[in-house]
Amino acid sequence: MRPVAAALVVLALAIPAWAGPPGADDIGPSPLEWAPLPEPLARVLEAKSNGYARRALGFSVKESVREARYSNEEARREKVEVYDYLLVREGAGPEGFRAFRTRPGETKEERVDLPFPDALLWTQVFQPGIRSTLRFLVGDWHTTPYKLAIPVSWVTSAPVFGQRRITEWTGTVEVEYRTGNLVRVVARPSLQDERLKTELARYLTAFRLIGIAFAPPPIGVELSVEFDFEHDGFTYPTRAELLTFQLVHEDQRRTVSRQVITYDEYRFFGTEVKDEIPPLTWNAPERLPVPAPQPERRAEPPE
Repeated sequence: MRPVAAALVVLALAIPAWAGPPGADDIGPSPLEWAPLPEPLARVLEAKSNGYARRALGFSVKESVREARYSNEEARREKVEVYDYLLVREGAGPEGFRAFRTRPGETKEERVDLPFPDALLWTQVFQPGIRSTLRFLVGDWHTTPYKLAIPVSWVTSAPVFGQRRITEWTGTVEVEYRTGNLVRVVARPSLQDERLKTELARYLTAFRLIGIAFAPPPIGVELSVEFDFEHDGFTYPTRAELLTFQLVHEDQRRTVSRQVITYDEYRFFGTEVKDEIPPLTWNAPERLPVPAPQPERRAEPPE
């Protein structure tokens, strides 16, 4: 390989896959490129996010945490805990809030260690301080069971510590047409796909004795949060599920455990807040079609 070509290869490998150039023309990035959130879309979703933040301290809800370990895809050792739940302000907490939980009828705080951001905190994914660290890919409008929504996917290269901050996760949020309300979030820890691929290759090629591999199968997690309760023009979380699994083949996995958190009996207090939020009717700009390459014309030999 020539020295110039070798240098180009090294440079290409050194650039993160999600940090590619966002397109240099006047009509924005290609739909197939990860890029900052388009400004018209960011403006509406940030306004909606601010509305969610103003309501975060104005409600309480009953939270039920159900956890089950699995064996041969059957649930074992199921445990259920019920709490009275509300959010309180905490500057050092993820996204500026933290959950305050008590047993029903009690006032002593109960510390609950859930390895993912609290359900309502996902409404803050479009805040400037968070979205500036992410790269986005906006999909097409489509119909969910009862709503017209647009998927907004994001990637991050932030390291994973406690998995309690949004910036430690990669995923997709479905956003409702016109209202900008969250419909559903699906996420996984940052760089999990890359890690699973590497660890799966090690597992599949590990030495085996009587069919037992000397390397463990990789473990991953998937999180989904549903926003099905609506109040005062905003949707609130009703169900969150964290699935932990073992990956034993590229398209085969075993369930290790499942945490299902449900939220019901919402109670709102305080003064109603009125927000002026532009309607979410954003459409991706159309790109000019790339002309097909023309066959190279060979010079005719002189007669």
